[in-house]
Amino acid sequence: MPDITLLLRTTAFGYYDHNFVALCERRTDHLPPASAVAGPRQRLWRVRARRVILATGSIERPLVFGNNDRPARLASAVSTYLKRYAVKPGQRALVFSNNDSAYRIALDPQRAGVEVAALIDSRHAVDGYWQAQVRARGIAIRSGQAIVDIQGGKRIDGARVMALSADGRSVTGAIDGIACDLVAVSGGWNPAVHLHSQAGGKNVWDDAKACFVPESAREQGRQRNRSVGAARGVFDLPGCLQDGYQAGAEAVMALGYSGVPNWTPAYWLK
Repeated sequence: MPDITLLLRTTAFGYYDHNFVALCERRTDHLPPASAVAGPRQRLWRVRARRVILATGSIERPLVFGNNDRPARLASAVSTYLKRYAVKPGQRALVFSNNDSAYRIALDPQRAGVEVAALIDSRHAVDGYWQAQVRARGIAIRSGQAIVDIQGGKRIDGARVMALSADGRSVTGAIDGIACDLVAVSGGWNPAVHLHSQAGGKNVWDDAKACFVPESAREQGRQRNRSVGAARGVFDLPGCLQDGYQAGAEAVMALGYSGVPNWTPAYWLK
C-alpha cells in the first residue's frame, strides 16, 4: 500500500509524552562490509503518532527456594541461550515450574543434546498436550513437588526436592537429591506494563493470572495507546494474534481508513 511505510530491522527505543516515539532503523548492519549501499548505516526516526499499540510482551517470573541465587536460570533464558546463541548452558538440566510454558521449553535442551533429569511441577494435577509431548521424549514429570534447595558453590551440583502438601502451602516427606548442573525455573508470566503505566494508564490485579494487567483493553491514560497480547495478560498464541489484529483494525479505522478485512487467528495458524 502506497500510504504505509514498513520499517524492517527497526527498534523503538523511546516512548515519550504526547505519543512521541523514537526509532532506530538499522539499514545496512545486516549486509557484508563490501556492499555498496548508499546512505547512512543507521537512521533515526522521530514519530509523533496519533495511535500507539503496545505489544511489549511479558516477563517470566522466577520461583523462590533455598539458595536460588546460585546460578539457576529462567526457563525462557535457557531456551534463548540454546536457540538464539547456540550455547549449551549445562550438561544435565532440571526444570522446575508451576505452569505449562516450561514443558515446551524443557524439550529445547534435549534437542540440543542436554540431558533433562526431570521436570518438577508444583501442581498436583498435570495432564495435557505438552505433558504428553514431554513424556513421549522420555522426560520424567514429578508433579506435586518442589525444589527446596540448591547444592553447589560457584556452580550447581544438584538440587533437593520434596513433596508438596495437597494445599501447596508446605513440604512433606523425605528429601530427594537430584544431580544436575543446570536448573531452569518458570513461575508464570507478568505482562510488561511499564510503558502503559508510564503513559498514565492504570493496572488492576488479576487473581486468576496472579499478576497486574492493564485496567482496560481500550485506550486510556494521558496518551492514545492500547496494550495487546501478553502485555495485557493474553498468553495464548491465537488470542495474541486476534488481540493484535483487533487493536490494529480499530486504530486504522480511528484514523479515518476503511475497508479493514475480517480476520481470524486460523488464517495465520494453518
